[in-house]
Amino acid sequence: SSRPITNEDLQAVTNDVANPSNRTITFNVVRHPKLGRLARKQSDNSTVDISTFTQDMVDRKEVIYIQTPIELVGWEAVDSITFSVMSPPASIDSQTFKIDISYENKGPEHNTVLIKNTGAEVTEGESVVIDEYKLDASNLMSKLPTPERGSYEVWFQVTDLPQHGVIVVGERNLTQEKPNFSQFIVTKYGIVYSHDNSETTHDSFVFGAWLNPKGRTAQQPQDEKDVVVERFNITVRPVNDQPPVLKTKTPGLKVVQGDRVAIGPEDLRVEDLDDPPEDITFSVISKPSNGYLALRGGLNESVVAFTQAQINNRSVYFIHDGSSASGVFYFSVTDGHHKPVYKLFNIDVSEITITLLNYTGLSLQQGKTVAALTQDNLAAETNGKSVSIHYMITKPPSFGKILKENQEVTHFTQEDLLAGSLAYHMTSLSSAEDSFEFTAFTLEANLTGQLLNITVRPLIQVAQGLKIPNGIPVRLNTSFFNVSELAAISVSDPVFEIMSHPKFGKVVQRSSKRSRKFVPAASFTFQEVMQEKIALELNGNMTGVEELNDSLVFVLKADNVQPAKGEFYFTVVPYNPVAIPSTKSPVPTTSPIPQTPVRIFRNGTASPVPSTVFHSTHQPSKNQQKFKGRNRWGNSNRTSFFSTTLGKPPRTEEFPFRNTPVRVESYPQKTSNPLLIILPLLALLLLIIIFVVVVVYFRHHRQRKQNTSSPQENPFSVPPNSESHSSLTQRSTTIPTVTVTPLNPTYSASPVLGRFLASNQASPYDTADSNVLVSSWSNGSLEPTSQIIHAVTPTLQRNQYWV
Repeated sequence: SSRPITNEDLQAVTNDVANPSNRTITFNVVRHPKLGRLARKQSDNSTVDISTFTQDMVDRKEVIYIQTPIELVGWEAVDSITFSVMSPPASIDSQTFKIDISYENKGPEHNTVLIKNTGAEVTEGESVVIDEYKLDASNLMSKLPTPERGSYEVWFQVTDLPQHGVIVVGERNLTQEKPNFSQFIVTKYGIVYSHDNSETTHDSFVFGAWLNPKGRTAQQPQDEKDVVVERFNITVRPVNDQPPVLKTKTPGLKVVQGDRVAIGPEDLRVEDLDDPPEDITFSVISKPSNGYLALRGGLNESVVAFTQAQINNRSVYFIHDGSSASGVFYFSVTDGHHKPVYKLFNIDVSEITITLLNYTGLSLQQGKTVAALTQDNLAAETNGKSVSIHYMITKPPSFGKILKENQEVTHFTQEDLLAGSLAYHMTSLSSAEDSFEFTAFTLEANLTGQLLNITVRPLIQVAQGLKIPNGIPVRLNTSFFNVSELAAISVSDPVFEIMSHPKFGKVVQRSSKRSRKFVPAASFTFQEVMQEKIALELNGNMTGVEELNDSLVFVLKADNVQPAKGEFYFTVVPYNPVAIPSTKSPVPTTSPIPQTPVRIFRNGTASPVPSTVFHSTHQPSKNQQKFKGRNRWGNSNRTSFFSTTLGKPPRTEEFPFRNTPVRVESYPQKTSNPLLIILPLLALLLLIIIFVVVVVYFRHHRQRKQNTSSPQENPFSVPPNSESHSSLTQRSTTIPTVTVTPLNPTYSASPVLGRFLASNQASPYDTADSNVLVSSWSNGSLEPTSQIIHAVTPTLQRNQYWV
């Protein structure tokens, strides 16, 4: 190989800093190299041997060392050049320049350790022979001493097979199982690479080369230093055997009237595996009838030819002439080697339009007369070139006017909406809604007959997420909806006019102050809501469903403010009294706003089920205990013959709903008062009858028992020394005799009373306690305590004891 000597390898300078360009530094070769030669590279890339050169020639990389292939050089060697340097009057004598020669010194011109690893070039789908002129690793022998070289041979092993072809050695293909071949085979026969005819331009395989003893199985050495690993590159010359393919199913373009649009690869794309996009050419056979094609940089000039590369770069434009009709153009495409492909390109034209983006209308808070009109309420866009959108009011509002900077206007722009300089001012407070008609337009299009609605939002706090039980009337209060702020602003009692009753029920009120009959309400005041005189009665069909969504539509009116339409949403759930615990004071799980609890008064009815439940207990208040004989409507409950009020004080349960707590009070049912009186009376009467029957039965049973046992149960009437007493007391040695005294010994025939009256003897138990005990059994006897006759206590026998 050859290598230029550069100023990084060899450089000489002088100390004449003032005139360095006038100083020529010359190198004179005293001893030439032995393993190569020193040459100068000519302008025609030829070389000539030299013995003298200058520093300028070294700087220009014109001095080259060419290593001569000598057999005695071996794997590596060292060469040198001896020269002198002079720049009169200065000089340096006998300088040595060393040159390291080795196969491992790979440079830009020789990128392999081997003698030959040039790669190969093959035509697509064909084969090429790789011989010793393309692959030669015989220089590995130079690593061995000369006497041993005859005992070794060079072997190759392919470690990474080619991806787009196969290597054939003899009559077999190299595989991962059998990847070896020798330098002898390459030199004598060569190996063959066969391409698989794929649309590729490059392939390669990786191999390892080493010295293997002759007669032994080829096997790589364990030491990696003894193996040379390199890649053999293969260049594939493509063959143009594939025609262009149109990948766009329906080539076409959408364009707005009068616009110009770039044609991109998503509109028209042709692929050719053999040719780059620059070689795929389109030709316009028939021009479009509604415009023309042009290239970027010359949009005023029509073109009839362009390439796929220009389409990919979006350099091809279609210029529309402004007509409303759609059009087509006919084209052909070819790669220059195959027949052209003909196709139609459709051009769809759409009219310039204006579209409203935001059209939500405008809302005005009740009690206020001005609301800002911004792009959040009204905004539009256009597909035309002109992006400035104007609005013209064709019919002004009936109860107000549109202001721009406090001046009434009938024309404004999208920029005014964006800047927030517009407002609606309500001048008449007689309506809950208003509107105005307008036309949106640009220089190219317009949108007429548009209506923007203006509504008044009621100034009210409405409960959210409230669940109301079905089948029971529930009183409305300020927890359902609160208009205290509106009442303060208007200095009046706001009125709710019902526009639509709930779908599954109605709002009811008493027909008169003294009447217990409830009729549907047409309207009610906030004062009535605070006094809980209005109720919501729901009777929906809950069969097979867990809840029903319903609402109440109303118009809220007050003095000195405009009316407002509102809607109260709630959920109807089945009535389940077991699921709701009684409560004394609520313990909220959330922080409701405002702090108004849900309180339910019920007389035998269920409570509404809120979305969030309070867990609490119930204890009647003093007022409830004081007036427990009267219900919530002032009527007295009926009493029993025991002069005890049967009506219980209403239980109070408090529940919050999701965010706003609601106080709910249920009306008593129409049939609740008679039932509360009749049912307890019947139960009490039944208990009295059972008690009388039981008392008569036990008295009768006791009398019969005493009659049957009276001859034997009078031991205390006999003196203690009598034998009869002794015989009776010894009747049983294990079971003591017990005399049971009745509570009311009022009959003269009673054996117990006869026992007390028969004896006048003193008893050892004649004490105050015994007198009291006997007196308590006499049940109010007319005889004084001192005249009570005490029985004689008999003497206990063996194994006997008192009970």
